[in-house]
Formats: sequence, structure tokens, C-alpha cells
Amino acid sequence: MRKFINIFTTVLLVLMVAAVVLVFVVRLTGNSPSVFGYHIFRVSSGSMEPELQIGDVILVKSAPVEEIAEGDTITYKGSEGDFADKMITHRVIEAPHEENGIWYLRTQGIVAGSYPDPEISYGQVQGKFVSKLTFMNSVYTFFLSPAGLITFIFVIIVLFGYEMISLVLSYKSIEAEKDEEYYAPKNKKKAKKRKH
Repeated sequence: MRKFINIFTTVLLVLMVAAVVLVFVVRLTGNSPSVFGYHIFRVSSGSMEPELQIGDVILVKSAPVEEIAEGDTITYKGSEGDFADKMITHRVIEAPHEENGIWYLRTQGIVAGSYPDPEISYGQVQGKFVSKLTFMNSVYTFFLSPAGLITFIFVIIVLFGYEMISLVLSYKSIEAEKDEEYYAPKNKKKAKKRKH
């Protein structure tokens, strides 16, 4: 039972730390590490409403240029003006076309009054939109709140305290076993009778 609890608490701690790290990486950089070609991004503008709302966490998968078509929603890295180095998620309104060995495409937000974006190259594309991650959105919002930070610190303290108590109990158990062995009466060897 103790072994199961140790495994469970370790896995829980690793998952919590991973979730917090991911949340802060997305928060600070607007980007996330690629895992098996998948990225996680957070929507920061209303240009895709009502399909995507501000604050939504979305899953995006890397895709070859042949798999990107008109009507797809993609995330790309902006390169001009206020959007330079920012991640933008918009709908493809002009399928990729090749010019001098480079693939280009055009996107646009879907909210009323949106204008087409400047043409982008395939090299700027991070991937195609797969789905919204409602659970991750809740995790993201929670861990960035004061209550989430306090909860995270509390769980870390509890898990650390549990590990320390387990170590102390294990040490005492080992010491007790040593004492029992030391003070246990020695088995006397039976004297062999001499033959006359």
C-alpha cells in the first residue's frame, strides 16, 4: 500500500509541475514546446469569435503544406508590424501556392469586419488547428489565479511532508530491526558429548 501511495504522489507531483511549467511557458512566450508534432497555444484576441474565444487553449498539429487547404484553421508566426513574432490563429482563405520554390498562403480572422492578413510563407506555419482543450483552459486559468498558486504550494508542501515522514519512519524501522538483532539472545550451541 505504501509503495502504491509513493508512486501515486510522485506521478501527481510530476504532472502538476509539468502543467505549471507548460502554463507559464505559454504565458510568457506565447509558444509551447512541440511534443510529437503537437503544440498548445492560448487565444489572445477575438479575431476568431465565435469559433474561438479569448482565453481558449487550443491544440495545433504540424502539417505538411499538402495537407493545408482553404477553409482550414492554422496557427502561424507573424512577421510584420504589431504581429511580429506573435502567434496568430486564423482561417485559410487562399490555399498554398508555390512561387520560386516557396509556398505562400493567405489567412483571415472570421469575426465580422476582419480584413485579409498579409500573405505568409509556409515556413511561418506552426500547424493546423485540431481542437479546443477545455480542461487545459481551466487548468491554465486556475494556476494563474491566487487560489491556484496557493493550492499548488500547499500540495507541494503536503507531498514533501509525506515523503519526509516516510523517510523518518523507514529509518526508525531499520534502526529498530538492528536493535532487535543486537539484543536478541544468542542461540547456544549444544555441546557434543565425548565418546569414551
